[in-house]
Amino acid sequence: MGSKMIGEILMDKGVITKEQLDKAISEQKRTGEFIGSCLIRLGYIDEKELLFLLSEQFGIPYQDLKTTPIDDNVINTIPAKYVWHYKFMPLKIKGNTLTIAISNPLDIWLLEDIKLNLGYDVECVLSSERQIREVLRKYYGIGAETVEKILEKEILRPKTGLAKDIAAVEDIERSAEDASVINLVNQIFSEAINLRATDVHIEPYRDSIKLRYRIDGLLYDTPIPPDLKYLHSAMVSRIKIMSSLDVVERRLPQDGRAKIKVGNREIDMRISILPSIYGENVVIRILPTQLLFDLKELGFNPEDLQTLETLIKKPHGIIFLTGPTGSGKTTTLYACLSKINSAEIKIITIEDPIEYELMGVTQIQVNPKVGFTFANALRGILRHDPDVMMVGEVRDFETAELAIRTSLTGHLVFSTLHTNDAASGITRLLDMGIEPFLVASSVEVFIAQRLVRVICSKCKTEQGTQEIELQGKKVNIKVYRGKGCEACKHTGFQGRTAIYEILFITEEIRELILQKKSAVDIKKKAMSLGMSTLKDHGWERVNQGITTPEEVMRVVEL
Repeated sequence: MGSKMIGEILMDKGVITKEQLDKAISEQKRTGEFIGSCLIRLGYIDEKELLFLLSEQFGIPYQDLKTTPIDDNVINTIPAKYVWHYKFMPLKIKGNTLTIAISNPLDIWLLEDIKLNLGYDVECVLSSERQIREVLRKYYGIGAETVEKILEKEILRPKTGLAKDIAAVEDIERSAEDASVINLVNQIFSEAINLRATDVHIEPYRDSIKLRYRIDGLLYDTPIPPDLKYLHSAMVSRIKIMSSLDVVERRLPQDGRAKIKVGNREIDMRISILPSIYGENVVIRILPTQLLFDLKELGFNPEDLQTLETLIKKPHGIIFLTGPTGSGKTTTLYACLSKINSAEIKIITIEDPIEYELMGVTQIQVNPKVGFTFANALRGILRHDPDVMMVGEVRDFETAELAIRTSLTGHLVFSTLHTNDAASGITRLLDMGIEPFLVASSVEVFIAQRLVRVICSKCKTEQGTQEIELQGKKVNIKVYRGKGCEACKHTGFQGRTAIYEILFITEEIRELILQKKSAVDIKKKAMSLGMSTLKDHGWERVNQGITTPEEVMRVVEL
């Protein structure tokens, strides 16, 4: 009856047609959701328009929850299991009257249930289903309902109030397989994937636990129910079981992998567990199993892209990528390998760890525990007649020398170095003890790389100009920023792109390497020959409206 009633009101007002209502009703029977949600999802009505019509029709005031302050006392008084079950948001308690936000004004039984279970008289305001869900998550935290259910069973709430109660250990191991704990861990992963997070951090402290997601390179705190601290051990045990790690071992670091399915997507996860003073610290790296690696989409300028594509098709030489951890070096290397990957050539990679699976490429994981290092692996794979090799990272003289000598014997080698700019890559190799003539004759290019956040296209606005210094000259560039909207979760950014500094080893640069010149001298010479620095490329990206000045300053030393 409810669907017809709201539907008929909307039909009488000429907002929807009879055909649209019939389609929404049949959709509602299939999904069981509120008729208004069906009409919004099918695109027949705008959410705000529907709420204002319902507010007028039923005499229930509309309230925007984004601007509504909610007292902690209300959250502590009304249990999470009720609010999540009935999908309402408690706003305030005055005397014996509880004010709640609902999205369906026809839920009369909801008011009776609340009165019966909680003993309050109920007043309603109208708000959108999405806003109610977001505010519930903000104030009650992820998985609040699940946490309450588990703790009601009294399987884990420690008698001493500390998560380290020894008597609870056996229960914790058993409860890791409890359906509710599995559900809780799944909720944390699903939320991370919905927010486009690349990492999940679970960190125990003295009397609390922190859950943080890394989104577009920055960590954000995620609201969680305070009682989640009692379930920390059970969650860690569940994650260990998923990734085939030792559940009993809590004194040593452990690393593992797991694969989960979210909707139709398969997600690869790399799990690292580290013992800390108050319990085990968990970091989960989320890696999509199917990732399209395309050099064009990584942010190279057309002319640099053309030169790079020529270099990666050369039969021998070394291509080095430099930059700090998390600057996207591996992604760029995979994009290069994908570009040249074909049935005619054999590609072997040595990695620590293997981040993505590449079809048609032999990938090897190093294992220092058994003496299988980068250098040992490099010696071994030469007998497999590769055409192209990727060495995950050059960390020492032995690996560097082997990689360079390999490139001189007719192999194309890709690798990475941890340096701040391209020119410092040269001095790093010389500092390791590599002879200047070997560097000059084997290396084709050093590419320094950083990742900057991309301004959200939905809320991007022009904000005047800014004077900057570009290649020694003062110029004015246009500046854009994101205001923050639903699409970008009010951060003003969505996604990341790379900025580059490409140092081609030309005859002039070779001369300087042979003379053992400093990184500063090499960089000056390269700039005089037309090299754009990381800063220049960053400002170019600002001028194009792709990122902000603050982002460039965050990742590049100015």
